[in-house]
Amino acid sequence: MRARIIATLCAFAFSPIGAQTAFGAEAASGCGIPSDIHDGWAMTSPEKQGVNSRLLCTMDDGITGAKLANVDAIVVVRHGVLVYERYFAYPQQQIHADATTRHRGNSMTKSVVSLLVGIAMDRGLIKDLDAPVVAYFPDDADLHMPDKDPITLRHLLTMSAGLGSGRAPGVSFEYNNSETELVGAILKKVTGKTVDVLAQEDIFAPLGIKDVEWYKSPFTGLPTSSEGLNLRPRDWAKIGQLVLNRGVWDGRQIVPASWVVQSTAEQIRTEGPRSYGYQWWLGQSLDRDRVVQWIYARGYNSQKTIIIPALDMVVVFNASHVSKNMVAPELDLLDRYILPATSKD
Repeated sequence: MRARIIATLCAFAFSPIGAQTAFGAEAASGCGIPSDIHDGWAMTSPEKQGVNSRLLCTMDDGITGAKLANVDAIVVVRHGVLVYERYFAYPQQQIHADATTRHRGNSMTKSVVSLLVGIAMDRGLIKDLDAPVVAYFPDDADLHMPDKDPITLRHLLTMSAGLGSGRAPGVSFEYNNSETELVGAILKKVTGKTVDVLAQEDIFAPLGIKDVEWYKSPFTGLPTSSEGLNLRPRDWAKIGQLVLNRGVWDGRQIVPASWVVQSTAEQIRTEGPRSYGYQWWLGQSLDRDRVVQWIYARGYNSQKTIIIPALDMVVVFNASHVSKNMVAPELDLLDRYILPATSKD
């Protein structure tokens, strides 16, 4: 089984952000006015949802004028309504994205896989996060090793299994794609379906997400669980809104509320100021006199789906550049423009 699991580690690259000049946006007029592509989103002006459009327009102008971070797409949802959407094109890019263009999610895929675990638990297919992983693969000799026998699904979900590092399970966080690949293998074992099929049936179809691409390993032919899911930015926002609604979409409970709460709560500390739940990151911003807590899916090259419960808001960033620690600079846009644009209500 282990031979069928992609065990590549996610490499965090570091490089300064170049000053590239954007030359416009697609499928949007004015300042970030969303396009109606009939995908289920309600749309209003930012002001109707308590968001100051002037600050969003200032951010917009700064990005197009190459004075702020280079991003490919920004989507802002407030109170379940799409209020801002902008796509940016740069001279070196051959494809000019718009609202109908998929974007690579990279490791944001992990957070979708976490939702699938919650659904499997609700159906009784996974009964105990603390059951040894070897129980799912009794014939896998590689897992029947003294250092691997104690590994549980909880360890995999919190990136604390210590695969390939020599650490004892549960001791500390260490980001490792192979641990999420093993989560995907467990889901396939208990459901008989690969993660792409499960996600299509249990998440995408109920949310009206139709334009999906999921990378498959050239070695196994299986969809990768740690990366590879590509969606439109506003469909990533649907995933965020689902989590913000504690698993409810259009009045239907898609993911158990208890799992959403548990998986997005701090389960383990990471290096630096962030913490980790079950394949979800947790962070915070300081906005004037308030500390704003948020939950986010994070992927290589600055992909982020940020859920801000206290403000009833979802923000999606997509980019094609490498940013330091995959945190800056797009979070600077969140802190300097998007959060201050949100009134206290």
